[in-house]
Amino acid sequence: MSSKTYSPLPNNTIPQSRQGSALMIMIWALLLMSVTVMGVVEYIRYSAEEAALASAEFRALHLAESGLTVGLHPDTRRGDKVLKQKIGTDSGFDVVINYEGARIPINLITDERLSVAVVQLFERWGLNSDEAAVAGESLADWVDRDEDARSNGAEKAFYEGLGVMDLPRNTGFISVDEMLLVRGMGVVDRLKPDWREFFSVFGDGTIDLRTAFKETLIAISGASESDVENYIKRRDGADGIPGTEDDQRISDGEAYRLLNLTGDRAKAMQSILTSDDDLRRITSTGYVGEKRAQIIVVARRGEDRSLTYLARMEE
Repeated sequence: MSSKTYSPLPNNTIPQSRQGSALMIMIWALLLMSVTVMGVVEYIRYSAEEAALASAEFRALHLAESGLTVGLHPDTRRGDKVLKQKIGTDSGFDVVINYEGARIPINLITDERLSVAVVQLFERWGLNSDEAAVAGESLADWVDRDEDARSNGAEKAFYEGLGVMDLPRNTGFISVDEMLLVRGMGVVDRLKPDWREFFSVFGDGTIDLRTAFKETLIAISGASESDVENYIKRRDGADGIPGTEDDQRISDGEAYRLLNLTGDRAKAMQSILTSDDDLRRITSTGYVGEKRAQIIVVARRGEDRSLTYLARMEE
């Protein structure tokens, strides 16, 4: 019987299978390290970007606050150059001063002149006469103190029929957004998405000739569209932009003449259509690159130059 002789492997010789396993382990280790390093690099990059955005947001808000201080100064007027300031290469602030009287004071809609104007405004926005009457009279029912529904309005019974209790509260609106709860306002929201710009919960019952929108002036005054456009063209100056340096100061008498308001119609408008509004809406926008921060303040300036703040909103 023959026997085989096996020679021992050299001490420095490793089987090929073990060499292959070691190589695979090394490759996987390198891949794992690469993925880990890439993850750390990405995390650092993301954190840096987040920090930069947070810094830009903070700076933009700080610039908006600075602009607000300028806009609230008693000597600052609409159109002053100081309201637009660039600081650095890509940052600064832009301040717009308006009067709250540019907007219809919705909490005073029980005034017949305002209620009629609101209905006419809704019709200009595309509502038919029935839809406009429902929305307008329902707004008045929400504000008045009684529970007697107007012919096209809505009081407690209507809302209870929809399963909504304790509405209307028969007090003034807390915010313009609350108007969406009122019967008929859904149609307004659909046809005129920016309707909020035309209403205020802070107004004193007058409409400001210096800043009111064309549509508002037409609805309130009953003036023709061409007369209102002619007046606004004079009012806003050659650039056609309100709140700039070339805006024209127009007396109420001259404004009435341009709007072709005379006789009894002019007398009826004198207590509602004026330039005496002292309730300012100051919008300050700070920017850093593409980042924006906006602060809106509604404040009343007293005869002693003191300020009474009514609202502050950040966007």
